[in-house]
Amino acid sequence: MSSRITMNADLASIKGLISFNESRWKNPAYVAKLRLKSMLLAATIMSVQALTRVETVGFNDFINGKNLGRPILIVSWHGTMIVPLYCHRDLNIVIMNSLSEDGDLMVKVLNYFGYNSVRGSSSRGGMRALLEMVKRVKDGMPASLTVDGPRGPRHEVKPGMVMLAQKTGALVLPVGVAFSNCLTLNSWDKTQIPLPGSRAVMHTGEPFEIDSNTSIEDGCALIKQHLNDSNRQAENYLKTGKLSGKEC
Repeated sequence: MSSRITMNADLASIKGLISFNESRWKNPAYVAKLRLKSMLLAATIMSVQALTRVETVGFNDFINGKNLGRPILIVSWHGTMIVPLYCHRDLNIVIMNSLSEDGDLMVKVLNYFGYNSVRGSSSRGGMRALLEMVKRVKDGMPASLTVDGPRGPRHEVKPGMVMLAQKTGALVLPVGVAFSNCLTLNSWDKTQIPLPGSRAVMHTGEPFEIDSNTSIEDGCALIKQHLNDSNRQAENYLKTGKLSGKEC
């Protein structure tokens, strides 16, 4: 009986609040394998972070809840998500994950770090997932998106974040990351993993709004500009110990 309860709990965390009829979730071997893989990946992320000296600069107080009652949307590039994922743990943040098997794995991993998940992506289930994200943000839950995910193109902002910001009136916080020494994977997003003993800087840029009259294209360009600026700030701080231009 206890094993069945555990399996049901795993399925609930994988599926989120949206109902599916994916046959793989009815396979106990798949669920057990997924659970093991997620535990190993979560342990790997914790180990990487333990061996990396992470410095956070910028508008971090907003992420920690000092946001004057405004909803928060945290944005970053998919390839640098490891450091923000760990640094923003246990803040009750909601994240959208795809309906793929990779999405199943990410939901489980994020669950270990205290995140909530909504299932859907630009290619499948996106609109109902977006509506669920809007509801949760309006209810006061912070949200986070890797805006060029889940499959790219790399560093091209998807429209969902713009629509989410406009429909909730939330503040958007760009998060940039830089590493002194890292491994870059040969994946579409060029995922960066800090090497043991390296230094990482996570810069949170100045919060901004996306007006409801702004076009989707202009909104995407605005997010990209702020994200690129935040990544440059992280790189500058890594090299000089200072933020360029106006100090945040």
